[in-house]
Amino acid sequence: MTQIKAGSLKGVLLALPEDRSAVTRDLIERIGEDNVRAYGTAAILLHTDEAAATVRDWIRVGSALVVEFETWSGSGDDVPREWLLARGH
Repeated sequence: MTQIKAGSLKGVLLALPEDRSAVTRDLIERIGEDNVRAYGTAAILLHTDEAAATVRDWIRVGSALVVEFETWSGSGDDVPREWLLARGH
């Protein structure tokens, strides 16, 4: 089982869905596959101790918004609840 490091939940919202695969790959290279989850067609969830501004600087696409979450609430089967809960969210 993977040991989960300190950090916080961040979301990357991309303007273009076609950018998601490349951004997901880049984030996995930086923080590891266990800490990145693609969500929907143009969003990515990640758990890292890096600042939102640092994550933003890693993204090499035209338009992206990086947000940091303190709490979350979700509905539907596509929400990665176990992944989120394992990271203290």
